[in-house]
Amino acid sequence: MADFDFEQFKNDILEGVGNAADAVSSAARETGGDVMRFKHFNETGRDLFLTGAVTSHGGNLSVCNGAFIWITRTGAMLGHLMPGDIVQVGWEPGPADETASMELVVHRAIYHALAQKAAETGAAFGARAIVHTHSKHTVSRSLVSTAIEPLDSEGKLILGTSIPVLAPGSTVASPEVGELMAAQIHAGSSLGIVRGHGPFAVADTLENAYRLVSCLEYSAELLTLLDTAGRKPA
Repeated sequence: MADFDFEQFKNDILEGVGNAADAVSSAARETGGDVMRFKHFNETGRDLFLTGAVTSHGGNLSVCNGAFIWITRTGAMLGHLMPGDIVQVGWEPGPADETASMELVVHRAIYHALAQKAAETGAAFGARAIVHTHSKHTVSRSLVSTAIEPLDSEGKLILGTSIPVLAPGSTVASPEVGELMAAQIHAGSSLGIVRGHGPFAVADTLENAYRLVSCLEYSAELLTLLDTAGRKPA
């Protein structure tokens, strides 16, 4: 019988413990990432609903790391999101798309455009996020204007002088909207308004994308108040 090699036995045990610890640590990081991701979805969705930016089952949110996209499922209530309402889909179309928001085609086109632009400039893709709302003053003005031009100081500072209104033939779950938003991205814009449907805002986080649509809605409402009062800005 061969002699028992205690040192080898000890090393095997330690290696096994180390591998198990690494697996637990990795699982904890993944779980922690899932929890924080859901927290951001949940808080942004709740704020959008409470501020009237979406109807009970309207709007959609997504984040992307350059390999996967996490997006609200079709028919999700943004004001009452549950963990199962966040769907992970691939960079390219696949079976998981069936449960994702109808607007996934637009979100994916935007992320592809961001990735292409990053590759062209040699920059890292990083984390990206998209917020799509049906904000009523923004939608209302999109029906009668080719652009929304903020007059308020915050709007000018955050949004710029003019946000274009896109007028595709089809507005919902539309590849054409995806193409138009991709063109916006290549032109250096992070925001586009689909006529009669609402804005798509792109940022590094959901919070910052929400900021864009929130500022846009405020600027659009101020323009409406001026129109209602029959006044022209000084």
